[in-house]
Amino acid sequence: YNIREQLEKLGAKGNRLSVGVAVPIVGEPDKLVIGTGSHVATFDPTTGEVEFKNEFQDGKDQTCYNDGKCDPSGRFWVGSMGVEKDAKVDDPEAGNLYLVDKGFAAPQVKDSKHTISNGLAWSADKKTLYYIDSIPGAIYVFEYDDITGCISNKKTLFDTTKLDVGFPDGMAIDTLGRLWVAGYFSSAVHCFDPTCPSEPPVSVPIPGARCITSCCFGGKNLDELYVTSSCKNDLDSENGGKLFRITGIDATGTLGQCYAG
Repeated sequence: YNIREQLEKLGAKGNRLSVGVAVPIVGEPDKLVIGTGSHVATFDPTTGEVEFKNEFQDGKDQTCYNDGKCDPSGRFWVGSMGVEKDAKVDDPEAGNLYLVDKGFAAPQVKDSKHTISNGLAWSADKKTLYYIDSIPGAIYVFEYDDITGCISNKKTLFDTTKLDVGFPDGMAIDTLGRLWVAGYFSSAVHCFDPTCPSEPPVSVPIPGARCITSCCFGGKNLDELYVTSSCKNDLDSENGGKLFRITGIDATGTLGQCYAG
């Protein structure tokens, strides 16, 4: 299905025709919750049907949802960004980090002044949230309360502008608590250890693709890394825009959380 056509029928325009994130819904195997434009919506891949559920109101015409993920309790966290043109964002710090609670509740702003909201991950003990803003290249860490969904005590854990890792993009976490971060413009995924913030990351090269966008663990034992890339800003690369499966990485991931609905 051409989801763009469905969004146009619902009145979406311009920068808000994008889909930044899709997550399964508990008890509804045929539907996904998506962040698209300024809306959280459901999408049925079997019929192509899109149903808007709620919309953020930030007073800006072209900000849109980008990356997102569900927390350990099944709440949907999704970040927004400003208009992107020629690999630059025209409206810096226009994005927010939103929480959409169960029942498709209205989006709550949990953190603000972000340029390109990206990867999210939670620690196994449910006490820490990691969050990426691609510009200024920061991997933040928050104290997290899984009962209330509150975050506090924000700190910059890694300043990637001091490292040769491109722009940090999507992110996954393994069973040892290490962060696997897609490096846009770096041709690699980079593994950061939050317990050793002064140590450089270990990089896994992705041959022939420059703009690496996200990653997640998969396979029977969750010991394979699935990596996405973009051909946007990367038209000359041999493998830009392809999906990769990386094996032999000596790491095991965790299952992603579905939206509690």
